[in-house]
Amino acid sequence: MILLWIKSQDTFLSTEVKKFIETVTPDLTQIPSGADYSWIYRDTGIAWEKLEDVFDNIKEENGSKAWFFEAIKQVPPLFRECYHMLQNVYPAAYDALLKPFLEWTHQEKDIHLTIKQISKESTSGDHLVALLTITAIVERALGNVQLLIVMLGSVLGLNLRNIAWHGFLSPHETSQAFVATIIFILADCGRMLEKTSQIKNIPCRPHVTFDEASCLSSVFDNMIIPRKAVLEEVIRNSSFVPIVMYPAWKKALELLEEEQWGLCVTLLLPLMECSMRAMFAHVNKVSERMLTAENSTLYTTMDEILNEYMENSTTSQTVNEKDGKYEISSCSACVHNLGNREHCEVNKCTLAADGIKHADQEKNRELDASEKKNQVQYTIGTKLNEALHDLLNFIQGPRIRDRVSHGEAKLQEIPEFITCHILYLNLLVLSPGGPDIDEAPSGTTNKMQCMNLRGLREEYALNAKLEGKFLENTSETKCLEHCPPPSDEACSQDKKCTNDSSNLSDHGKEVIGELRRNMNYYKCVFHPSAILHRRLIHAGSYISNWIQWDRVDSSELDYPEWESWDKIQLPEAISYPPLHISHNVCSLHNMEQFLVLVKNIQYKVLYRPKQEVELISILQRITVCILATLEKNCDNMTLKYSQYINKRLRSRQRETYRRQLIAVPVIVSSCYLTSQVIYLIFLAINKSGDLSLSSFTSLMRVLKPVLKVTENLVTQTSLSVNRWDEASSLSVNNIDHIRKEFTHRQE
Repeated sequence: MILLWIKSQDTFLSTEVKKFIETVTPDLTQIPSGADYSWIYRDTGIAWEKLEDVFDNIKEENGSKAWFFEAIKQVPPLFRECYHMLQNVYPAAYDALLKPFLEWTHQEKDIHLTIKQISKESTSGDHLVALLTITAIVERALGNVQLLIVMLGSVLGLNLRNIAWHGFLSPHETSQAFVATIIFILADCGRMLEKTSQIKNIPCRPHVTFDEASCLSSVFDNMIIPRKAVLEEVIRNSSFVPIVMYPAWKKALELLEEEQWGLCVTLLLPLMECSMRAMFAHVNKVSERMLTAENSTLYTTMDEILNEYMENSTTSQTVNEKDGKYEISSCSACVHNLGNREHCEVNKCTLAADGIKHADQEKNRELDASEKKNQVQYTIGTKLNEALHDLLNFIQGPRIRDRVSHGEAKLQEIPEFITCHILYLNLLVLSPGGPDIDEAPSGTTNKMQCMNLRGLREEYALNAKLEGKFLENTSETKCLEHCPPPSDEACSQDKKCTNDSSNLSDHGKEVIGELRRNMNYYKCVFHPSAILHRRLIHAGSYISNWIQWDRVDSSELDYPEWESWDKIQLPEAISYPPLHISHNVCSLHNMEQFLVLVKNIQYKVLYRPKQEVELISILQRITVCILATLEKNCDNMTLKYSQYINKRLRSRQRETYRRQLIAVPVIVSSCYLTSQVIYLIFLAINKSGDLSLSSFTSLMRVLKPVLKVTENLVTQTSLSVNRWDEASSLSVNNIDHIRKEFTHRQE
């Protein structure tokens, strides 16, 4: 069954935004002759004087909404001339007139690709990927250029970058002229830099490499990229792929076949956001949220789509203009300012991803938690939700959407596994359902209007004929402004109809089934709790091998402490009554048992309360220090052992080495007991949000001295310090502190 109201949506632009785009899009069939060019010089430079005169003659207040609209009305001739001039000079005169002035961006290869994508033979899918690519380059390369403010940089202007990258701009609404104009602006900036002799000295910030995401390559490592026909079938049968986006999907699949991984990613990311917004609008009964908002409100982006609770984007969340900047009047997590959002985007994404509760979210919980819950989380299930947060949101993850859209990645260097990972998550988004899907709270299941396309499906096939074209006789299914909320009477089926895969072929069902099976085993990677878990295991592995660290025989330097290390008094059990937890301290002789316990810890990572996030943060800091101390000690002992047997230690250095050997057993014991405390608290980490304020404050007060000790141990055991007596004393004091605070403790 297909949700026709989504499939037939012919635009995702609100009335005013669509009017802006239509006003500024030039008629490219009007080809100017040589004498008709008045906005572009023969050397491809823009006539900035004419543009300045035109903008200065606008009678409206500069920077106002009316000013921007008047400015937009003036620039279509410029866009048209830029496009046709680019077609005239490429490829014959490109090397002489444009290439030298684009190299300052350090992304000339990507710019060259965009020129090919807006040729006369190109498709609307090409135009969209070209606009996505060039706006990301501009985001990184330029500051304030007046024309770019009108095109890209203001909520009151065209705002092309944001509406394209957030999946609102469809291929048939994307003009090649936009891309050509931006290329000429970049070239003119290069000319200006050349005049000041600075063009060779523009620094290039390092690009991201996504090394931290390499672990994601194993998620679908048993998958082979499905055949194009199978991918087309899944796309065609999904309720969450509007027909108007088919040309973009067609282009994405072509780029996949051509192994142009980076360009493919630039399309897959906004396509995912578009489909997930359709799902969000459907399951939450807010069909108007499919569209961009007007410039006075905020629109729905991926962060809100993945948020736990619904945001009210039509009331208090407005955009205020102040001193030429735009502010959000309410501190609403995961919904972005349409204008200058770089700083706020990362911060809000981080806060939401780490689970910090905001005041308005708390109020929603108190008012009516079941009604305010975002139904997307139940539609896609916990595992896919975690995978999307790992890829897009968690601050220590790849955050690929933010980095690619801001031009921080070289498209040619994006690895294949990243593209495949995004593709597979996209397919799962398009085909929600399966045994892992979470149940929504009772009483919140949405009714929906469901219609079977059947005979229409062949005409909606993914092919060139579809690009921007629709059936002429489907006016009854189109939305004039936006599709009305489906009525309960329209269909008696619940949301499971969107999960129906009966229309897929056996190959299609097999692909989706295999993806779901892989996702069932997904384990979060980049949430702070997941990172803490891995680091605690790593620290435990170091401790389990400490007795084998390289060292001189104890009889040579007279340090009997290694033979009697098990005499160090550690508590037999530790507990923390406010969290209703206790734990028998494993023997240091039996580290394998402890590692098994650590590996089996279960924890949640989505939508966690503020207290839990703060507690995870301090536990992470302690664990990092433990790991650093153990690594430093191991490396230090290896070095000193090598120097000793090669007779390269003077008498004073041999004494320092002896004091190190005496101190290591108690340092390791302290690190081990601290790891046991971290394990104890980690066991009940998902209960920590329920602690009373006084109990939580007390727990943090107990942990802060532990953090201080571990931080000091890192410093004192470094090669440049070697303060082993102090390190030993600190370790003994830490053991005493833990024994006092975590044994026989009363609430």
